[in-house]
Amino acid sequence: MTPQPTAGKLPPEYAFYDLSGFGSRLTQRAVARLAPSRAQPLHLTLGFLLAGLGAALALICNQPRSDRLAALLLLVKHLLDGMDGSLARIRQRPSRLGRYADSVADFVVNAALFAAIAYRRGNRPRDWLAALWGLLSMLLQCSLYNYYYVLYRHTLPGERTSLPDERAARPYPWDPPRATRLFQRAYLLIYGWQDRFVANLDRLMAGPTVTLPPRPFMTALSLLGLGSQLAIIAALAWRRRINQAPAIFGALLNAYAFGLLAWRRRLNTPTKAEERSQ
Repeated sequence: MTPQPTAGKLPPEYAFYDLSGFGSRLTQRAVARLAPSRAQPLHLTLGFLLAGLGAALALICNQPRSDRLAALLLLVKHLLDGMDGSLARIRQRPSRLGRYADSVADFVVNAALFAAIAYRRGNRPRDWLAALWGLLSMLLQCSLYNYYYVLYRHTLPGERTSLPDERAARPYPWDPPRATRLFQRAYLLIYGWQDRFVANLDRLMAGPTVTLPPRPFMTALSLLGLGSQLAIIAALAWRRRINQAPAIFGALLNAYAFGLLAWRRRLNTPTKAEERSQ
């Protein structure tokens, strides 16, 4: 079954309630208006990169107004982040270059945000260590979500620009080969080890047989998606509690992630009745 062209990553009949995709209706309406224009997905990627870096700079200022500006810029970043891929899909021109540039830009923004948090916490070695742990936790949590989301889309008729193993990806005919390979290498350097770590973790928890995660699991998991993560950081910035971000990501959300992995293991563990029937 071949999915119809859509701005979303899944046909409506297979979609789950994605907490990290808030604002998708707004972005899809905006993308529908942009589709006939000369705007390119990479223009939107550059836009969200600038918005995210602007948010980091605003956090460094450590003023009530600048914190609220940072929160608003993070929401702008999230909306633009959802539009670049949607624009490529609605034009039926998915791009490996765009996929990798998007992820590399996300990393730059996240690293800048936690660097700003370390500076605000006091700019001491322990502040940088706490920020580094928070950033690492955020990255792995998002990689966990992305792993299952890619699995979900590849098992069902969904978007396939992202692959379970990006080492095997090849540029589309309209992708510039050199730039695509450059950004692919950058992606693999940043995220390759994370993708392998999460895949091995899933095999450890769920067994060697890869099974489709159910919709309730995907909805619960979407709290670890990048959109949800940015919403948490934006809320902390708005309330001037951004210094709590390393603890929230490094402790609270890590515990939540391990709880989801335990749920995944339970879903893949046969009941006694199933064992007897075998």
